[in-house]
Amino acid sequence: MQISILLFGPMAQRIGRDCVAVEVAGDSATVDQVLAELRRAKPTLASDLVGHCIAVNHAYANGETLINAGDEVAAIGMVSGG
Repeated sequence: MQISILLFGPMAQRIGRDCVAVEVAGDSATVDQVLAELRRAKPTLASDLVGHCIAVNHAYANGETLINAGDEVAAIGMVSGG
């Protein structure tokens, strides 16, 4: 199954795209599995993924949250400011 992950800010700038696709086995995968594939596919993002949040279908998700085909997945990096 192919999962598209939306990227924002520095993560998008680092790879020059606002979306990246990763391939996972099966019909569903956990957030942790998808992130592992993202780190393998785009190692330049590994440091950006520390302290990040993942949203699945507009809701924050934990590592065990299941992602299914067609779900919207977004990596939300650290932000600062007031």
